[in-house]
Amino acid sequence: MQIKNDVSESDALTIGKSASALGIHEFSLLSRVQAGDIIATRLWTGEMAIPISELERLSKLSIYSLAIPPDKPETVLSDARLGIKRESLGGGLMRDGERQEYNVPGGDFRRFTDSEMRGYRAAFSVIAPEFESLGVLRKQLEKPSSVAASPEKEICTSKLGVWQVRSTLLNLGPSNILLCQKQNDFAVIERFRDNVPYAKANGIAEILLERNDPLELAAAFNANARHTLEFMASNEVATAQRVIWGQFQEHRPARLVAAISERCRLAVSDEETISQTPAVDDSNSHKQGHNRGMSI
Repeated sequence: MQIKNDVSESDALTIGKSASALGIHEFSLLSRVQAGDIIATRLWTGEMAIPISELERLSKLSIYSLAIPPDKPETVLSDARLGIKRESLGGGLMRDGERQEYNVPGGDFRRFTDSEMRGYRAAFSVIAPEFESLGVLRKQLEKPSSVAASPEKEICTSKLGVWQVRSTLLNLGPSNILLCQKQNDFAVIERFRDNVPYAKANGIAEILLERNDPLELAAAFNANARHTLEFMASNEVATAQRVIWGQFQEHRPARLVAAISERCRLAVSDEETISQTPAVDDSNSHKQGHNRGMSI
């Protein structure tokens, strides 16, 4: 991983904005940051960001030619979507003059007061779509049969040559990650949408891993992918922390950050159930069927 420490925050974009500008999924961006292929920086909040100079290198475009998404509106989502449950406490358990009426997922359910819940709602609403995406991707890694099969039968580019698609490992929306074969060689290849800035600059497909044994290759990719999900979860905690410490310092921010951190950790460690509808965009997945494991 290459971290550049002398970048002004005005000269970098968050991971979400950077991925959107390049037309790729955050998973794709962070996996390349982990591999050292993309230079990153850290904001004062601890959030990962990409220097504008690096975005221009990756897209071969001026930053002014990229579609940078605006800041998200501060919309507080429903308690049902955020996984918040309200307790009925009968006589009324009190702490600091407030009723403890709410609990949230994260290890043992944690109880919060009304004022604390305002901070939790605001912070978790900011990261909710990305948090839900963690659950979608984790499920795909755990259950290959749930992954919608790519309609493409081969990858053919002047740079990579011709590879036969054997199965789909991940649907990311802006791209698919595929297990491919060329004679006796196997590779995990990410196939991007043709018209996104990253693909226009770097090609529609990139090899992520190569091996002679397809099962060993898939296992290596799975391990790397889980590591990337942990990286994504850590970055989401940093984003939530920015909201909490910036707007709710008087409401026990450390407790709120700890609860969100534990929930994000559990989301990628097979211990949390994601109840929401997947946020990954793949509008054609219901038409494409599903993988049948890793038949070669």
